[in-house]
Formats: sequence, C-alpha cells, structure tokens
Amino acid sequence: MDFGLGALAEWYLENLNYGTVTLLMGIESSFIPFPSEVVIPPAAWKAAQADGGMNVYMVLLFATLGSLLGALVNYVLAYLLGRPIVYSFANSRWGHLCLIDEAKVKKAEAYFDKHGSMATLIGRFIPAIRQLISIPAGLARMNLLKFMSFTFIGAGIWNAVLVGLGYAIAKANPDMTMDQLESTVGLYSAEIGYVLIGALGVLAICLFIKYLKKKDKKMKHFGIIGYPLSSSFSQKFFNEKFAKENIDAFYDLHPIEDIEKFRDLVTEIDFCGMNVTIPYKQQVIPFLNSLDETAEQIGAVNVIKFVRKDGQQTLTGYNTDAIGFENSLKPLLKPWHTKALVLGTGGASKAVAYVLRKNGIDFRFVSRTPKDGQFSYEDINAGIMAEYTLIVNCTPLGMYPVDACPDIPYECITDKHLLYDLIYNPAKTLFLEKGEKQGATIKNGLEMLHGQAVAAWKIWNE
Repeated sequence: MDFGLGALAEWYLENLNYGTVTLLMGIESSFIPFPSEVVIPPAAWKAAQADGGMNVYMVLLFATLGSLLGALVNYVLAYLLGRPIVYSFANSRWGHLCLIDEAKVKKAEAYFDKHGSMATLIGRFIPAIRQLISIPAGLARMNLLKFMSFTFIGAGIWNAVLVGLGYAIAKANPDMTMDQLESTVGLYSAEIGYVLIGALGVLAICLFIKYLKKKDKKMKHFGIIGYPLSSSFSQKFFNEKFAKENIDAFYDLHPIEDIEKFRDLVTEIDFCGMNVTIPYKQQVIPFLNSLDETAEQIGAVNVIKFVRKDGQQTLTGYNTDAIGFENSLKPLLKPWHTKALVLGTGGASKAVAYVLRKNGIDFRFVSRTPKDGQFSYEDINAGIMAEYTLIVNCTPLGMYPVDACPDIPYECITDKHLLYDLIYNPAKTLFLEKGEKQGATIKNGLEMLHGQAVAAWKIWNE
C-alpha cells in the first residue's frame, strides 16, 4: 500500500497541474487514503515560483472542488448502499486495503451523531475523521445542499491553511526542496487541524446554540432499542421524514446487550419517543409506568411514549405491530384462510396472535420448545399443512445476512397458502422463496413496518 501511495505521489509531482490537484484531492476526500499534505503544499510551492505556471488562488479553488467531489462519492455510496453494505465493505479485505475498518466508521458515525450537521464542517479538520465524515452524513440522509455547503466551507478552510503554509514556506525558503516542504507540513498537520478547531470553536458554539434555539425548542430525540441493531427500517423512515418535512428531530440506533441498561439509557438521553425490537418487546415492560389497552392485551411493546410533567417522567408502552400487521394482512385473506401457523413465540408473535384472534382466525404457535397447545417443528406434517393455510414467520430466521428459514415441509405448500414473513430485509427471504416456488401468495414485513411507524408517530404527537 505504501508503495502504491509513493508511486502515486511521484507521478503527481511529475504531472503537477490544476487537473491533478483536483484528482488527488478527490481521492484524498473519498474512501481511498491519500494525505492532503502531499497534494496541496507542492502545488502552492509551484505557484510561488516565478516560472511555476500556477496561480495560488486557483490551486485553492481546484483543491476544494476536488475535496467536494471526493466527499460526494462517500455520501452517495453511503446514501444508496445503506449501513449493512457500508460496514461489510469496512470489514472486508478491500476496506482494510483502504485503511478503513468498522471501528473507524463507527467513530465517524459517533462524531456525526454527537455534532449533527456541523460535523461535516468541523470534522474536516480532524485527521482520523476527515476522510470518513461524509459516510455517516449519507447514512443519515443529510440534506444534500447543506452537506455540500458545509463540506465546501470546511474543506476550503483546511485547504487554505495548507495553501498558505506551502506558499509562505516557499517564499521564505527559496532553496527548500519539495520533499523538505512535504516533511515540514506533514509534521504539523495534526496540530494545524486542532488549532483550526480551536479558532472556530466560538463560531461553532454560537451556531449550535442558535440551532438549539430554533423555533424556541430543542431538537427532539427518537430512537430504537434492541440487540443486535446493524440496521433499522425505523431509523431510515424517520430521518427521511424529518429531513423532508423539516422537523427538528433525529432518530438513533441504541443497541443494548442487556435490558438492565435501559434505565441508564433513558436517564442519559432526553427521549421523546422510542421503538422496541427483538429481543426486548416483552422484557421492557417492567421498566414502564403503564401500558395502553392493546399493548396490555398483547403482552408486548414496540413503542414507548415519554411524557414529562412537573419534573416527572412517565413511560407508556404501546403496540403498533398489530396495526401494521392487520392492515397489510387483511387485503390478502381468502375465505379458506381460517387457520394459521405462527412460527415463533417472541414479542412479535404476540401482536400477530392478537390480530388473528381479533379477525376470527384459529391459530397455533410453532416452537422449538413447545408448551401445551403448541406445535413443535417436528409435529408439522402434510395433514397440518393442508389444514393451516396461513403461515406467519415471526422468527429472525432469514434476516440479512443469514440465509435460513424455519424448518417446515415446504413441499406441502399449495397455491391456497399465504406465507407472511415479518422480516423485510431481504425483501424475499428463503421462507418466502420456497413458498413462492410452490405457488403460494407471499408477503414480507415492509408494509407492516411502514404502518406501525406511521402509527408510532401519531402516538408520539398526541
């Protein structure tokens, strides 16, 4: 890798012009590691020479345009590919060759989450963050115009310092070689960044305070708990909604390994609303002050509303899974869908059972460790499959990146069957694929999730 960068640097110095400045700064600002200290000072040094053929202001302009183009590459890729693929790349051999790993991406995300939109400006001055700060901006669906503006300003300030430094050193030391110039600038690049941060600190604080005071209210914090949480439909849905409707709020992932950490989480963060997913839909109930009627009947919670009054905070649990599931299931039901198999017995299955019971559909749970009145997977035979024509998968089997499916006799499925999978990623799980090959009607959980999210937003704003 060092050889490759060295060869690239050598080629650059032999072909130094505005085009190569733009190209190399684009590379520097994307996911390919290449230090700006190797690009800009030599160009400024050349501009300082009487016969250099370059203008110092044009060097700054083209360097900043290159930085913006490289940052846009990261932003667009993160925007289009999403968190699972970004992290898969970071953990791959190619990611490691680019000096990227999961820890660095998480660090950039944490910095973005902490500082919001300003991170795309301030992060341009921090050595370990500068290259990757565009990735969490893309993942969070940050407004493109705001992203480009902050990136251009931040990159412009950083590049201006390097241009000025290279130009000044060349003028003060006419006999200094380009190699000596690179060594001098590289030695103090980190210090330069932190000095810039300090110089812009007052401005950043003022802007941040203004941001918090916008419309005389603080930014609302929403999130989801579960484990693991590599991705979330809700995060994408709500952050896109906030951006589109100009709502002063953001939505975060909060993976907690133990439900006991829930209490600390809600103490540290001033939540307005929260979603709950596997495996805490039932475990979270003891931490709540109350349940609405539907959640109490179901025995599982996927939405929490936070209310503060007279210095006291109350947490109320709701279940919108039932709403989303019922609204997406009913258009698919046929007269022969009178009996259902519910695969899995976790929190999600409780909402499914509630809806089936409400609509007069007889059902049996299927479990690896069945209780009275439940089937085991070994119990499922051709006779049961013929009788139970609605099958709902409430297990995580088949969820990306695991390509698996519940162990049922798929060869017994017919065109009379309706297979519903609560999983939405991938869009067609192995469970659904096998059902479709047998002629069954299939449905994934995306519409259900959309419905429950809409219902959750209504609850949080009542």
